[in-house]
Amino acid sequence: MAACSPTNLFSLRSRVALVSGGGTGIGAALAQALAEAGARVVIAGRRLEPLQATAARINAAVADSGAEAKCFALACDVADLDAADSIVEQAAALAGGPPVLLLNNAGVNVRQPAAELTAEHWRQSLDLMLAAPAFLARACAPGMAAAGYGRIVTTASLQSALAFPNSLPYAAAKSGVLGLTRALAEAYSPAHGYEGITSNAIAPGFVQTELTASVFADEPRARQLAARSIAARNSTPADLAGAAVFLCSPASAYVNGQTLYVDGGFTALGHR
Repeated sequence: MAACSPTNLFSLRSRVALVSGGGTGIGAALAQALAEAGARVVIAGRRLEPLQATAARINAAVADSGAEAKCFALACDVADLDAADSIVEQAAALAGGPPVLLLNNAGVNVRQPAAELTAEHWRQSLDLMLAAPAFLARACAPGMAAAGYGRIVTTASLQSALAFPNSLPYAAAKSGVLGLTRALAEAYSPAHGYEGITSNAIAPGFVQTELTASVFADEPRARQLAARSIAARNSTPADLAGAAVFLCSPASAYVNGQTLYVDGGFTALGHR
């Protein structure tokens, strides 16, 4: 019965996590949640300063809680697909073991009318939000296989299900995340020699982050969006913490290829 205790079901003690886009916003909240659950967490992103600040804040919070986890900062560009193996190797060196928890959270939202989008806008979006998760998963898979345990969690979006103006590349990438999530679940399955690995996605509601700053700067628009949620409010990064811990924990061992909408009921109502 001990294995079914809440402590064991949701503990991430001794696990190593790699969180892309972990310096700010949703990624920082996910990283802190994993660390507080016991994981050693490497947060990756292009800007070292916010990564270091977030790592310091998480380490202070974890130390105050008495947990044994730690957070490390890794400056890199996960959209550089050829660097995926090196990024995972660097994460392993920092944390003292290969990542078995991969949280693909890095994102970009090019807000341009369709007629003004360039090929580079499309490449940037699809490389970062679709190709990079696949390449990082491939780089992490050997370590996950050796551990007999792996969790791939990719951040989706409301735009995985609903259309919004001036977000074509973002919507395409985030819709693709749902298919990628299912495909990764199959690719790293017992049928292909992998045991204990799952792939799932989290789809947040409207969260105030750097990517949504322009939306929240328009206060009437932000209030309108909040009113479209059953919860009658917009989301915060902390709202996603429990879902991330669950999908990374032993409790989710039989949850695979799924997308969990943590959106306050926004998609339950649809457009109205």
